[in-house]
Amino acid sequence: MEVEISLEPGRSEPKVIILTGEITAAVADLARRLTAGELRFLPGWQNGEVFLLDPKQIRRIWAEGQAVLARTESAVLSLKLRLYELEDRLSGSAFLRVSHGEIVNFDHVKSLDFSMAGTLSLRLDNGDAVFVSRRYMAKIKSYLGI
Repeated sequence: MEVEISLEPGRSEPKVIILTGEITAAVADLARRLTAGELRFLPGWQNGEVFLLDPKQIRRIWAEGQAVLARTESAVLSLKLRLYELEDRLSGSAFLRVSHGEIVNFDHVKSLDFSMAGTLSLRLDNGDAVFVSRRYMAKIKSYLGI
């Protein structure tokens, strides 16, 4: 991808123009990321108390039964939003859906393991292992550029 930055004196806000031969999934994803607003926090519940979670601190979000849980470095908290709502809110960031029931923050992915035929395992910086379902494999590879 070619990147060009031009200075325009007097302009108060940046303007991004994407020049492309066709609109691919990668181009559409780039446009979505550029226009998404930054999410400042997510409310998480633990022992009847509400904590304001910085999304950058969240390693992974997953569904367990009827609950949606988020893991930070030091805690597991309950979230009130459904996975698809969280996926929408976190779009344009390092969070990607890796299976039907899980979203991972790729800023915290330490390594990838392709050793098992046809599957991908992600190792997070806190030691958690997460498996990517085949349905989401192409999207993950595209995001990582592999």
